[in-house]
Amino acid sequence: MTLDELVAKVPEKFRPIAIQYGPALVAMAEADIVAWIDMVARGKTEAAYEALLAKLPNQGLLQEWQNLNQEWADANAEESRRRQVVREAGAAILKVLLAMALASVGL
Repeated sequence: MTLDELVAKVPEKFRPIAIQYGPALVAMAEADIVAWIDMVARGKTEAAYEALLAKLPNQGLLQEWQNLNQEWADANAEESRRRQVVREAGAAILKVLLAMALASVGL
């Protein structure tokens, strides 16, 4: 199937997406498309998107996406560390308050 035939099968409002990513689908063999659909169906969206970008002629786009994805992963790790500190601080404060509450009732 040609890119034009593929784009023609897509609703008008989604054609810009089809034009951007369609060349990757056209470049895939049928087995590749089936494997890609399986990735999407199993929720492996990052791997599916990366596999699609790898088929596009602009390899810089794949590297840019990988860099952005790494930045997000780093930011998520930092946020996780920050939340852990907040949880630990909250637990420490609650321990002090519990000790005070127990002392106030004579325990």
